[in-house]
Amino acid sequence: MKKFFTLLFLVTTLIACETESLDPSLNTGATDGNGSGGGNVTASIVGDWLYTDVVTTTTTTTTLMGNTVSFVGLVEFVSSDALLSFNADGTYTVTGDLTFESFVDGVSFGNQTSALNDAGTYLITGDVLEFMSTTTGASSPFAADDTEIIIDTLDAADLVFDITGSTTQDAGGGTIVIDIDGSADFERQ
Repeated sequence: MKKFFTLLFLVTTLIACETESLDPSLNTGATDGNGSGGGNVTASIVGDWLYTDVVTTTTTTTTLMGNTVSFVGLVEFVSSDALLSFNADGTYTVTGDLTFESFVDGVSFGNQTSALNDAGTYLITGDVLEFMSTTTGASSPFAADDTEIIIDTLDAADLVFDITGSTTQDAGGGTIVIDIDGSADFERQ
Protein backbone atom coordinates (compact mmCIF):
# COMPACT_ATOMS: atom_id res chain seq x y z
CA MET A 1 0.00 0.00 0.00
CA LYS A 2 2.93 2.34 0.76
CA LYS A 3 4.23 1.80 -2.77
CA PHE A 4 0.77 2.66 -4.13
CA PHE A 5 0.64 5.96 -2.19
CA THR A 6 4.18 6.80 -3.34
CA LEU A 7 3.10 6.12 -6.92
CA LEU A 8 -0.12 8.08 -6.37
CA PHE A 9 1.94 10.95 -4.98
CA LEU A 10 4.25 10.91 -7.96
CA VAL A 11 1.40 11.08 -10.43
CA THR A 12 -0.44 13.81 -8.60
CA THR A 13 2.75 15.82 -8.39
CA LEU A 14 3.00 16.21 -12.09
CA ILE A 15 -0.33 17.68 -13.32
CA ALA A 16 -1.78 21.14 -13.97
CA CYS A 17 0.75 23.85 -13.74
CA GLU A 18 1.75 26.75 -15.96
CA THR A 19 5.15 26.09 -17.46
CA GLU A 20 7.58 27.51 -19.94
CA SER A 21 9.00 25.38 -22.69
CA LEU A 22 12.47 23.92 -22.39
CA ASP A 23 15.02 26.67 -22.97
CA PRO A 24 16.12 26.08 -26.62
CA SER A 25 19.73 26.88 -25.74
CA LEU A 26 19.72 23.79 -23.52
CA ASN A 27 18.84 21.31 -26.28
CA THR A 28 21.29 18.42 -26.32
CA GLY A 29 20.90 17.77 -30.04
CA ALA A 30 23.04 19.14 -32.84
CA THR A 31 22.45 22.62 -34.19
CA ASP A 32 19.41 22.62 -36.48
CA GLY A 33 20.82 25.04 -39.03
CA ASN A 34 18.98 27.99 -37.49
CA GLY A 35 21.56 28.51 -34.78
CA SER A 36 19.50 26.89 -32.02
CA GLY A 37 20.53 23.94 -29.93
CA GLY A 38 24.02 22.98 -29.01
CA GLY A 39 23.49 23.56 -25.29
CA ASN A 40 23.68 20.91 -22.59
CA VAL A 41 20.61 19.94 -20.57
CA THR A 42 22.64 17.62 -18.35
CA ALA A 43 25.03 20.39 -17.31
CA SER A 44 22.14 22.84 -16.83
CA ILE A 45 20.25 20.57 -14.44
CA VAL A 46 23.22 20.13 -12.07
CA GLY A 47 22.53 21.70 -8.69
CA ASP A 48 20.02 21.65 -5.84
CA TRP A 49 16.29 21.95 -6.52
CA LEU A 50 13.60 22.53 -3.88
CA TYR A 51 10.32 20.66 -4.42
CA THR A 52 7.74 23.49 -4.71
CA ASP A 53 4.64 21.90 -6.23
CA VAL A 54 3.18 18.57 -7.21
CA VAL A 55 -0.13 17.54 -8.68
CA THR A 56 -0.92 14.04 -9.89
CA THR A 57 -3.99 12.15 -10.98
CA THR A 58 -4.01 8.39 -10.75
CA THR A 59 -6.75 6.28 -12.29
CA THR A 60 -6.91 2.72 -11.01
CA THR A 61 -9.08 0.23 -12.87
CA THR A 62 -9.58 -3.25 -11.42
CA THR A 63 -11.19 -6.03 -13.45
CA LEU A 64 -12.17 -9.26 -11.70
CA MET A 65 -14.49 -11.95 -13.08
CA GLY A 66 -15.80 -9.59 -15.77
CA ASN A 67 -16.58 -6.76 -13.36
CA THR A 68 -14.68 -3.48 -13.65
CA VAL A 69 -14.29 -0.90 -10.91
CA SER A 70 -12.39 2.37 -11.33
CA PHE A 71 -11.42 5.13 -8.96
CA VAL A 72 -9.48 8.35 -9.38
CA GLY A 73 -6.88 9.52 -6.89
CA LEU A 74 -5.61 13.08 -6.78
CA VAL A 75 -2.58 14.40 -4.94
CA GLU A 76 -2.14 18.13 -4.31
CA PHE A 77 0.93 19.86 -2.88
CA VAL A 78 0.77 21.26 0.67
CA SER A 79 4.41 21.90 1.68
CA SER A 80 7.93 20.56 1.30
CA ASP A 81 11.51 20.84 2.44
CA ALA A 82 12.54 18.06 0.02
CA LEU A 83 15.68 18.79 -1.97
CA LEU A 84 16.49 17.05 -5.25
CA SER A 85 20.21 17.31 -6.05
CA PHE A 86 21.71 16.53 -9.46
CA ASN A 87 25.47 16.03 -9.54
CA ALA A 88 27.77 16.47 -12.55
CA ASP A 89 28.88 12.82 -12.28
CA GLY A 90 25.36 11.60 -13.18
CA THR A 91 24.22 10.86 -9.63
CA TYR A 92 21.28 12.29 -7.72
CA THR A 93 19.90 12.40 -4.19
CA VAL A 94 16.47 13.38 -2.92
CA THR A 95 15.95 13.95 0.79
CA GLY A 96 13.37 15.71 2.93
CA ASP A 97 9.67 15.65 3.65
CA LEU A 98 6.89 16.27 1.16
CA THR A 99 3.39 16.92 2.50
CA PHE A 100 0.42 16.55 0.17
CA GLU A 101 -3.33 16.16 0.40
CA SER A 102 -4.81 12.99 -1.10
CA PHE A 103 -8.27 12.67 -2.63
CA VAL A 104 -9.99 9.52 -3.88
CA ASP A 105 -13.04 10.09 -6.06
CA GLY A 106 -13.25 13.64 -4.69
CA VAL A 107 -13.11 12.67 -1.00
CA SER A 108 -10.14 14.03 0.96
CA PHE A 109 -8.02 11.60 2.93
CA GLY A 110 -6.27 14.52 4.58
CA ASN A 111 -2.66 15.56 4.53
CA GLN A 112 0.05 12.94 4.34
CA THR A 113 3.78 13.39 4.68
CA SER A 114 6.20 11.27 2.73
CA ALA A 115 9.82 11.15 3.90
CA LEU A 116 11.92 11.06 0.74
CA ASN A 117 15.35 9.47 0.99
CA ASP A 118 16.83 8.15 -2.20
CA ALA A 119 20.03 8.20 -4.25
CA GLY A 120 21.10 6.80 -7.55
CA THR A 121 22.00 7.76 -11.08
CA TYR A 122 20.13 9.75 -13.70
CA LEU A 123 20.21 9.85 -17.48
CA ILE A 124 18.89 12.59 -19.76
CA THR A 125 18.08 11.74 -23.37
CA GLY A 126 16.63 14.74 -25.19
CA ASP A 127 13.97 15.92 -22.75
CA VAL A 128 13.41 12.48 -21.15
CA LEU A 129 14.82 12.06 -17.63
CA GLU A 130 15.37 8.61 -16.12
CA PHE A 131 16.16 7.92 -12.46
CA MET A 132 17.83 4.64 -11.45
CA SER A 133 17.75 4.24 -7.68
CA THR A 134 20.67 2.52 -5.97
CA THR A 135 19.18 2.74 -2.46
CA THR A 136 17.55 -0.47 -1.26
CA GLY A 137 14.08 0.13 0.15
CA ALA A 138 14.31 3.88 -0.52
CA SER A 139 11.30 6.12 -0.79
CA SER A 140 11.42 7.97 -4.09
CA PRO A 141 8.57 9.23 -6.23
CA PHE A 142 10.83 9.30 -9.28
CA ALA A 143 12.44 5.89 -9.65
CA ALA A 144 9.15 4.10 -10.41
CA ASP A 145 8.96 1.49 -13.15
CA ASP A 146 6.81 2.24 -16.19
CA THR A 147 6.89 5.98 -15.52
CA GLU A 148 8.11 8.52 -18.06
CA ILE A 149 9.46 11.84 -16.86
CA ILE A 150 9.69 14.63 -19.42
CA ILE A 151 11.54 17.87 -18.66
CA ASP A 152 8.95 20.51 -19.54
CA THR A 153 10.81 23.55 -18.18
CA LEU A 154 14.46 23.98 -17.33
CA ASP A 155 15.93 27.43 -16.93
CA ALA A 156 18.12 29.26 -14.44
CA ALA A 157 15.42 29.25 -11.73
CA ASP A 158 12.78 26.61 -12.54
CA LEU A 159 12.56 22.91 -13.30
CA VAL A 160 9.25 21.26 -14.19
CA PHE A 161 8.66 17.55 -14.86
CA ASP A 162 5.66 16.12 -16.68
CA ILE A 163 5.07 12.59 -15.41
CA THR A 164 3.05 9.90 -17.11
CA GLY A 165 2.91 6.20 -16.48
CA SER A 166 0.87 3.10 -16.83
CA THR A 167 1.34 -0.25 -15.17
CA THR A 168 -0.67 -3.46 -15.23
CA GLN A 169 -0.60 -5.98 -12.41
CA ASP A 170 -2.19 -9.42 -12.17
CA ALA A 171 -3.65 -10.08 -8.73
CA GLY A 172 -5.72 -13.04 -7.59
CA GLY A 173 -7.22 -13.74 -11.00
CA GLY A 174 -7.93 -10.08 -11.66
CA THR A 175 -6.13 -7.28 -13.43
CA ILE A 176 -5.24 -3.89 -11.99
CA VAL A 177 -4.31 -1.05 -14.37
CA ILE A 178 -2.82 2.10 -12.85
CA ASP A 179 -2.52 5.20 -15.07
CA ILE A 180 -0.67 8.25 -13.78
CA ASP A 181 -0.58 11.81 -15.10
CA GLY A 182 0.96 14.77 -13.31
CA SER A 183 3.68 17.34 -12.85
CA ALA A 184 6.31 18.34 -10.31
CA ASP A 185 7.85 21.80 -9.93
CA PHE A 186 11.23 22.67 -8.44
CA GLU A 187 13.05 25.92 -7.72
CA ARG A 188 16.84 26.20 -7.96
CA GLN A 189 18.51 26.77 -4.59
